[in-house]
Amino acid sequence: MLIHSLIKTATESELRYIASLDYDQNSERHLDALRSLIFEQGGDLQEDQYWYPHEVIALGSHQLNDGHEREFFFCTMLLLQAIANGYDTSVDLGDKLSDRAKDYDRLPAALRDEVIRAYESVVA
Repeated sequence: MLIHSLIKTATESELRYIASLDYDQNSERHLDALRSLIFEQGGDLQEDQYWYPHEVIALGSHQLNDGHEREFFFCTMLLLQAIANGYDTSVDLGDKLSDRAKDYDRLPAALRDEVIRAYESVVA
């Protein structure tokens, strides 16, 4: 399991930000699904969660927006766990790492290091 204990420190504000990433469409449904995913399911997506919350997790892992480093970290770690578990087979890890390298470099060192460790764990 890749999910870092830090994910359980996600605030309501951070979860709301992530839930709104799909152009604020169905954000309450995404929010409820995120809460379940993080606080009840240990970060393991279930079959019926491909859209809620997987869609906003994928969107949140595509770009680091200033001031939302933790949200980007949470989305990235949840996506990497989905890949590790075989839930998401659409992501090429090499491409993802290359595409987001500059964003990962902008993360606080502790978060960046966790992301890199997670990538290494998934590839191993």
